[in-house]
Order: sequence, then C-alpha cells, then structure tokens
Amino acid sequence: MKKLLLLVNTHSGRGDIQGMIGSIIDYYNKNDFEVTVYITQRRAHATDILLKNKGVYDNVVCCGGDGTLNEVITGLMGMEKDQRPIIGYIPCGSTNDFATGLGIKTSYTEAYKLAVDGNPFPIDIGKFNDSYFSYVAAFGMFTSISYETPQIYKNLLGYQAYVIEGIKQISKMESYNLRISYDDGIIEDEFILGIISNSNTVAGIKNLFKNDIQDGLFEVVLIKKPSNIANLSTIITALAEKKLDNPMMYHFKSRNFVFESLDNNGIKWTLDGEFGGVFTSAEIDVCPLEVTLNI
Repeated sequence: MKKLLLLVNTHSGRGDIQGMIGSIIDYYNKNDFEVTVYITQRRAHATDILLKNKGVYDNVVCCGGDGTLNEVITGLMGMEKDQRPIIGYIPCGSTNDFATGLGIKTSYTEAYKLAVDGNPFPIDIGKFNDSYFSYVAAFGMFTSISYETPQIYKNLLGYQAYVIEGIKQISKMESYNLRISYDDGIIEDEFILGIISNSNTVAGIKNLFKNDIQDGLFEVVLIKKPSNIANLSTIITALAEKKLDNPMMYHFKSRNFVFESLDNNGIKWTLDGEFGGVFTSAEIDVCPLEVTLNI
C-alpha cells in the first residue's frame, strides 16, 4: 500500500473544499493508498510538514490555492530528488493560475481523481535567491494584490476582489530604477511592473504568455514607467490585447536573471501570489524538471 500525504488549506478560495474531504479520503483508500491528512494551520506549515517527513510518502496531494502549492514545492525542493513524492493538485484558490496554465481540472471531483490517476509530468521550478516558486515571480504595480486583499473578500467575491483592490492601487503607482542582467545582455531602465513566469496564465489572464513549463526557460515582461497618459494607454491596450512587443515593454526568455536596484531602494516581490520579501538585489534561476505532478 502506497503512502499519501493530503495537505488541506481550508481557508483557500471559498473554503468549500471542507465538505469534500471525506469523499477524497474514501477514493484514495479504495485505490490502495494509506492516507495521512493535515489541515494547515499557518503560513509555511505545508513546507514544515514535508521537511519533517522526508522520504516517507509516495504521493502528496495539495488541496489549496497557488500559495499552498508553493509551500509544497518549497518543501520538496528541500529534499534530495529521489525523496520527493509525486504531487497531485486539487486547486481551490481564488484564481488558480498555475492549474489553469497546465489544464488541471478545477472541478473538485475531477481534480482529486486526477491527483493520483493522472500522468506523471516533470516541471521546471524557479529559484529566487534562497526561495522557490512554481510559476511566477513579480514586482511592481498590482503584484501585491493577491496577498493584500483580505481573505474574507476573496472568499465572498473570488476574482472580483482582486479587481476591486487593483483599482485602488492605480493612484499609488511606484516605479523602480533597475539594472537587469539576463542570458543575452543587460537592461537599465525605470519600471512599474515586472513578471517572470513559466505559466500561460498570470493574474487570471489566460494566454498572456506562451510558455513551455518543461523548456528550461522563463518568459519575462518588463513594463516601463509611462511618462504621459498616451504611454499608459499603450500599456493597458497591449496587456488587454496580449500584445507584449511594443515600445513600452521588454519581452524575452532567459534561464538566469539578476535584478539590481540602481538607487538602492528595496523591491517588494511576490512569489506565486504570496509576499516574497523586499530586496535590493535578486537572482532568479530555472531549476529544470525538478518536481513531478500528476496531470
């Protein structure tokens, strides 16, 4: 009998996954899994549980949002590769960008079955200084919305809660004077937003990027500080139409990046929709095919 660890964040999304836990355990038991269940109690709890149980489980099923999945992946990256269990993902967050990008079903019944019955699929992972992310690292305008929006609003309104919070942030536009080193060169400019991703879906916007989560590369879009209303309109139109090659943006792929503040001001980063820290310098690397998901 295989050992399966079921990690559940009951606060993700609308919290309605709680009513499904019995059915999920029953299905896994009937498919010859010995199931251990933890309800996460705090930030990074999923990571801590995994690191205390290295090599114990054959499968780990993450039941939560993108932030909970980030904790699971961080825990796995703290193990030797041959100790890492296969991940199953039951997405029940407010946006579920990672699941959408991979085509993972958001129906709970389909997802919990796919979590153990799906095909093993190795994926690239991002390393950010000493942390990890599954699909996106970002800074600047709108990127803090996912963790600054109160959970009660997310539960009640879902994705619309992010839209409301985003409107509030428009009047507080900050910019960052940066030097960015990557595989093919160096850029120096002033930016209001930077997104480094290996997903096709970011912030609920489908097909914003054209990524391959197995190619060892991350796609990047860097948006310059607009000097007038016309520039701002160009940026908004480009994002709405998903046309990233225009004069107000840099758009490219790379394996390695170094972001440095030219005026020594801290940059507030978001990793997989959660607060990632404030840094004057950050290095991002692709870790190719480091973890395996059932999809």
